Amino acid sequence: MSTFTSRLCPITGKMEWILQDEQYDYHQEIARSAYADMLHDKERNEKYYSGVKKAIEIIHSRGEKAKVLDIGTGTGLLSMMAAQSGADQITACEAFEPMAKCAEQIMKKNGFEEKIQLIPKRSTELKSGPGKDMEERANILVTEVLDTELIGEGAIGTYNHAHKQLLEKNCLVVPRAANMYVQLVSSEFIRRWNVVQPLKTTETRVVSPPTASSRCSGAASLHDVQLDQIDPSLFTPLSQPVQIFRFDFNSKDGIPEDDTSTVTVKSLNKGTVDAVFMWWDIEMDPQGEIILSCAPHWAHPDSHNLQWRDHWMQAIYYPSLPLSVDVNQNIKILSSHDEYSLWFEVVDSHDTTPAPLERPLCECGIHTTISRTRIGMMNDVKRNQVFISALKKNLSPSSICLCISDGSLLSLIAAQLGAKKVFALESNPMCERVLKSYINYNRLGDKITVLTKKLEDLTAEDFQGLKINLVIGEPFFMSSVLPWDTLYFWYAVCELKRFMVTDVPILPHKMSIKAIGVQFRDLWKIRAPVKNCEGFNLDVFDQVIQKSADKSDSNVEPQPLWEYPGTPLTSTGIVAQFDWSKQVTEMKPISTTSTLICTKSGSINGVALWTEYTFDEDLVISNGPLLLNDTCIKWDYFCQQGVHLYNKPMSITEGQCLDVIFSFTPKTGELDLKFPTTIS
Repeated sequence: MSTFTSRLCPITGKMEWILQDEQYDYHQEIARSAYADMLHDKERNEKYYSGVKKAIEIIHSRGEKAKVLDIGTGTGLLSMMAAQSGADQITACEAFEPMAKCAEQIMKKNGFEEKIQLIPKRSTELKSGPGKDMEERANILVTEVLDTELIGEGAIGTYNHAHKQLLEKNCLVVPRAANMYVQLVSSEFIRRWNVVQPLKTTETRVVSPPTASSRCSGAASLHDVQLDQIDPSLFTPLSQPVQIFRFDFNSKDGIPEDDTSTVTVKSLNKGTVDAVFMWWDIEMDPQGEIILSCAPHWAHPDSHNLQWRDHWMQAIYYPSLPLSVDVNQNIKILSSHDEYSLWFEVVDSHDTTPAPLERPLCECGIHTTISRTRIGMMNDVKRNQVFISALKKNLSPSSICLCISDGSLLSLIAAQLGAKKVFALESNPMCERVLKSYINYNRLGDKITVLTKKLEDLTAEDFQGLKINLVIGEPFFMSSVLPWDTLYFWYAVCELKRFMVTDVPILPHKMSIKAIGVQFRDLWKIRAPVKNCEGFNLDVFDQVIQKSADKSDSNVEPQPLWEYPGTPLTSTGIVAQFDWSKQVTEMKPISTTSTLICTKSGSINGVALWTEYTFDEDLVISNGPLLLNDTCIKWDYFCQQGVHLYNKPMSITEGQCLDVIFSFTPKTGELDLKFPTTIS
């Protein structure tokens, strides 16, 4: 069954009615459940299996029955491992209804339906005792309720409740414990993701961030990234990795919901502590012999055999006040956690500051409004220089500028470069508050007026009777998901032409969508079928995921491709170009085919797409590759690209062609991309 639903079109900025499966949200939740990524993690699967076998052997050696409880069973994989390893009794619970049904079918297909009791509930809803969910308590707990932050999915509460209500006192837990590590680093580059920097517009003028932002501790949440993909030349280690917490999952007294630690380290280099890197490892067996580490390569116990994983990455945290240190200086790392999150401070060893008990919160509003990627983009010196150069070429003392972007500093740049008047169109209320704080702090309120009305509601009075003679945008919008959603800039320009002079210059005046065929080293795993995992048939899971993906997923998704290495296998193709000086709604539908020529033989598992914006022949901003050669692509650190991932890789030979078909209906903003399933 299908139904019409309304949504905001990010390209036109207007509400539209689209026909969707009436269970669209349900299917989207299934398709994006991220189980497949974990199931492709061979190290995880093998070490869980080893831990489960060992626990069952120990229980049996005591002369007891092995009674297993699997919390959050997902596909049922861990329960089937327990069954295959000789467990006498297995109870599995799964609160996510579609996955519980899927697990039931998987268990049946693998012949374990009689061995495993599946309960579609949260573990905290289970009751143990005669006639209840579990007739008796379990003596083995196996579960995977961990995330990049380790405790962000509620692991502490899950383990504590299980020990109190569902487990015997002398039970075993797989994994047994987790150890958390941090490392201090100095990095001007990494600081760009957290601290908005002053922006120099002329030799004597600077757009300065409000004072509150320079003192703000930033967003309270972790910044999860693939640390291995940050160029080592972009940061300097200031300390060795050091353990800060140990979480004993088998503790009968419970894991503390709030805890602190203070660890003193000696600085390796001179610099400013700009960031705290964090990762963890888990001990799968009671003896702590089977270790799974999420450390980056320089701290990993087996750096030559790293397992790629996207479900457990590493994290960056930012101290509220960066500390300058000398070589061999003693530094105290203050660490805290509550039931779901972590935070850190770094102070001199002589500082008597206690470990931070209260979780820091953003006070300036910037970090809660703008993503870290966007903050990095705003701090990108080369990008900003393009804007400054373009404005210098086009501005005059009589310029009446209109800036169309969200949370952009372009209006302040234009005002400082000498524009007579600047109007800044803001579609996002939170961005509006941030922009006004910038305007007030830089004393540009007399030159800049912020407009927040809908496009169709704006009047000549809002523009103070002035005619716009220059339009500029980054363009960047909070509603944009895919790179080309910034076409909203074009629609906004056309809607407001009634307030502009004839032939008004538009910066940028052209947008291009580009594409390249790629063999991603690992990214393909997030969409690839699992098939068989540790000897268990998971075809049912693959079918469920694919069915839901077909009903809910776009064939292009946004990804920060700098985190995912790949080899280019085709030429770069221009998929589409847009001249923003034309009236968009008067244009006829566009349909083009871009041919990507295979430059070498190999296996294509994705097509990467990005946008470029042209200000003039010499001034172009690209959200795509910073470096592109025969063997690798280095992507922009502060942008997301689009990527189409194939379920099955396609074998190619040099000289073959891959056609990307593009269609666009200007009147409605409907945009579509089709990718070949065979190579011509």
